Amino acid sequence: MVVPVSKGVKSVRQNMEQMQKQQAEAVRNAQNSHNAAHNTNAQTAPKEAPVEAEYIEFEEVKEK
Repeated sequence: MVVPVSKGVKSVRQNMEQMQKQQAEAVRNAQNSHNAAHNTNAQTAPKEAPVEAEYIEFEEVKEK
């Protein structure tokens, strides 16, 4: 009974490690593509003036 459990745990552990590696690689690829796109846009397009955001203040009204 101990042998099948240990094999199952080993299999689950290997699957988790593999998924973590794939996820880390996907994050790295996404960052690289984002950085490449950002560098391309920064070189070819002039920077736009920052847009000031509008904030609306509101007050919550509670009914009695």
